[in-house]
Amino acid sequence: MGIRKLIKQPRQANGNTLLICIDHNGIINSLEGPVIHLLGYQPDYLMGRVFREFIPDEDEHKLNCLFDNCTDRSEFRVRRSDGSLMYADAFVYDVFDDTHTHLGYCLRIYDMTARMAQINSLIENEEKFLAIIDNTRDIICIFRDRKILYINEVSVKMLGYPREELYRRDYFSLFSENDRERVEEYELVNKDKRAGRWNFIAELITAEGKKLICEFDIKSIRYGGSKASMAVIHDITDYTLALAELTQAKQEAESANRIKSDFLAMMSHEIRTPLNGVIGMTNLLLNTGLTAVQRDYAENIQASGENLISIINDILDLTKIDSGRMELESEAFELQVCIEDTLDLLAYKAIEKQLDLLYFIEHDVPTVLKGDVLRLRQILLNLVSNAIKFTSSGEIFISVQLLGQSADEVELKFQVKDTGIGIDPDKIAHLFEAFVQADSSTTRKYGGTGLGLAISKRLVSLMGGEIWAQSEPGKGSEFFFTIKAKTSLVAKPRLRVKGNVVQLKDRRVLIVDDNQTNCQILKLHFESWGMKPVIAESGQAALSMLENESAFHIAVLDYQMPGMDGIQLARKIRRMGRYEKLPLILLSSSGDHEQHSAGLFDARLLKPVRIKGLFDEVLHIMTDIEKRRKMAEPQTNQIDVNLSQRLPLRILVAEDNLVNQKLAISLLNLMGYKVDAVLNGAEVLKIMNEKEYDIILMDLQMPEMNGIEATIRIREIYPPEKQPHIIAITANAMLGDREKCLEAGMVDYMSKPIKIFELQAALEKWGALKLESRKIG
Repeated sequence: MGIRKLIKQPRQANGNTLLICIDHNGIINSLEGPVIHLLGYQPDYLMGRVFREFIPDEDEHKLNCLFDNCTDRSEFRVRRSDGSLMYADAFVYDVFDDTHTHLGYCLRIYDMTARMAQINSLIENEEKFLAIIDNTRDIICIFRDRKILYINEVSVKMLGYPREELYRRDYFSLFSENDRERVEEYELVNKDKRAGRWNFIAELITAEGKKLICEFDIKSIRYGGSKASMAVIHDITDYTLALAELTQAKQEAESANRIKSDFLAMMSHEIRTPLNGVIGMTNLLLNTGLTAVQRDYAENIQASGENLISIINDILDLTKIDSGRMELESEAFELQVCIEDTLDLLAYKAIEKQLDLLYFIEHDVPTVLKGDVLRLRQILLNLVSNAIKFTSSGEIFISVQLLGQSADEVELKFQVKDTGIGIDPDKIAHLFEAFVQADSSTTRKYGGTGLGLAISKRLVSLMGGEIWAQSEPGKGSEFFFTIKAKTSLVAKPRLRVKGNVVQLKDRRVLIVDDNQTNCQILKLHFESWGMKPVIAESGQAALSMLENESAFHIAVLDYQMPGMDGIQLARKIRRMGRYEKLPLILLSSSGDHEQHSAGLFDARLLKPVRIKGLFDEVLHIMTDIEKRRKMAEPQTNQIDVNLSQRLPLRILVAEDNLVNQKLAISLLNLMGYKVDAVLNGAEVLKIMNEKEYDIILMDLQMPEMNGIEATIRIREIYPPEKQPHIIAITANAMLGDREKCLEAGMVDYMSKPIKIFELQAALEKWGALKLESRKIG
């Protein structure tokens, strides 16, 4: 034998091996590696003990052989603390000091227990390789160039051929005629692969003509000094038959489940019918003369009925998915629009709790996708509304990143993060089960059935993704989900803004907000537009930057900040000489402050901020500062608080976004008007059957019936003298939109955000004409 490797210090152990060093007397003097995990002993217990104490007597000769220098490697057993035996594959190293004095030995031990357990289940106390091979349950065959070089005893029993005949046969002749040509071609293609291993399923024919369905695991090996192939062949005939029976049983169970789901859906619909009657009659009851106590009872009935309707709707969604009747739509949509629409629907709830709703889409995420936007919005609504429900202060942040992309498909990862009460980690696994709450007590405090997350999980699965959560009590929660969607070039994106704009390039913008997440989001967007953003975390820090740093071209101020709010900061900036005319944009959750800040700001944007709206305002300001400054001068544009007396107009606001609706009402209230408001075009037609209006402020994009459709219906239904003047209100401001509005019968067009003086001017112009026509009529 060769000279054994000599070392001064053996290599360190890793997570899968033990390194045990002993002296000439066999006493353990050094240990490394997962001792407790593999042997169950504490390292201190082993130190100073004779290693041979832990070796069974029948294996001691193998250890002696290592130390007598007759071999470098041996296999033996080591007794664990619980009395069981660990099978060890050991390499020995001589250890010397700097003077070449022999100090002892180090054994690098690999745990072979799992492998030996499998071997021992086939044949006990057998150490010879050939005996193991011959007694395994699988056929093992080594072949080269179609000739069988070795085949184990199991092969003889399973195939029924004498061993001598098998050695004379062509290896491929063992396959059925249906598979022979396919297997030959398959192995020809795969045998030269670098990995040297491949798998397939095929049929073998026994001597009696019986077909065996087998799973093949083939690996390239060296045999007899040359390259060969070894096939481990596992008979899966019984398994295949059992799987077929299981599949049939599964189909029968799914059919039974569909019957159950159909019954549940039918019962849900049956419940809705009387429940709609309860809610409808309660609405009628609330419109009668009730005492305070009676009204309270009726309102409780109405709220309970509406909650029950919501639960039934969730059950219908759940049963529709479980019964396989949920089919996803596939249409082009803009991801940014989807997220912003979702946040708009929940903005009012967030404002009530003074929470920030934020989002950020990574710049490599495609802007236009093809899929079911309504179901994606439903998932986001469930997650964000839950986040709002369980968050008392702070923020809810949505982010989207690209995980992978092919020619026509992307995989996206969504995150919904909040600063709420958090969830115990041991309860997260049950979150996505139907009717399960993270804590049953939350049902009483926060409401809900737990169906929302169950439905979200199923919808995410239909979209080819997964959903999961991370949380700690008191530290907020993070919900993640992935989806797969097609990319689409059907429609050009309207909202995503990329690339530098000449008018914005290198312009310095000051961002003032105490919310760091919002600051970082705005910073990334401004940088993508070629601007140079600077962040201030408070009003005082902003004033310091304005005094000490080089000039800024524009500033974006948050309204709600501790210590000094956005309006107070704006007043201080206006009193600074060189920043008296600095363009300022205010970010706020409502428009109630407008009367206290006239002339301070060049633009106001409602939160959650729509990025396209922010871009349009910044670009407009930077390209036409002087014109906008004149429009904002308070001395030349005064709010007419008596406009309603001069022009007593009957005004209707049609706006589905509650925050924007509240803003429009607030602006009209400043002029003295008391107005009505509805959520969509269908409600416009309904209320016009009851009242006459002179002016309708009509949002273009509304559910059920949009502003264009409602306007066309009004022009068709009512005679000219009964028709109100309809003024379009839209966030799009796209080329051709004005023409579409006028063509539909609208008289004017205003883009969001609504400017109070533009609104006042429109009312003065069209209100005077309407009143004049009313007199003539």
